[in-house]
Amino acid sequence: MDRMKGKIAVVTGVASGIGKAIAEMFAAEGAKVVAADFDATGGQKTVDGIKARGGEGIFVSTNLRKKEDVENLKQVTLDTYGTITTLVNSAGVLVHAPFMEHTDEDYEKVSETNFRAYCWTMQAFLPVMVANPQQCSVLNIASISSVKPESNAYYYGAFKAAVDLMTRNLTREFSPQGVRLNVICPGPVNTNMTPQEVKNSPVIQAEMCKNVCSVGRLGEPEDIAYAATYLCSDEASWVTGAHFVIDGGACMMG
Repeated sequence: MDRMKGKIAVVTGVASGIGKAIAEMFAAEGAKVVAADFDATGGQKTVDGIKARGGEGIFVSTNLRKKEDVENLKQVTLDTYGTITTLVNSAGVLVHAPFMEHTDEDYEKVSETNFRAYCWTMQAFLPVMVANPQQCSVLNIASISSVKPESNAYYYGAFKAAVDLMTRNLTREFSPQGVRLNVICPGPVNTNMTPQEVKNSPVIQAEMCKNVCSVGRLGEPEDIAYAATYLCSDEASWVTGAHFVIDGGACMMG
């Protein structure tokens, strides 16, 4: 229960889904969690749950599309805990439509949330990590859409691919300075991005999995959180620049 003991972990996108599961698992494993999300109600509920189970954390309402909010997230983290050891960028948005129906507004929303915000958080926190003698790491959540073509997710896949490559490129600069950077590319995970008709129907899920998951079920946020906990713990002290596809075999389905 102490795999993340001593870690100060900033996690974005904590109101639901993968970010929520990661924040909860980190806290259960001993981390002090700084939870960030645009959804203040959902984010605070996540932190309240962490505290109710004996964990430690704070919630910082953050619109990652505003640089001043990212700077505030950094300042609150430093004011509260004095440093940061772990950054997980999990916040994301999905626009699902034929390419010719993607709008300028879609581009801005996806690019700003799924790529630029990751750049801003890393620019804010990496200097603090470099100055910290502890084991530090960054984990960015990409997607199998960055490695496997997916119809109607064009902007989403493109910017997730950018996150994937940028993260691995950054290892060349920052890993020699003591910061590990890794990527997880989840497959079809049962989150708020999953269409409601799929979430509500085991029959539809089973039929869908015949085509997309060789394991035979959709992933759950906890499936990703287990890997995130490993990658951000000292157990992974020799892991950097890694690209983990966790998809229930989806990439093997053609």
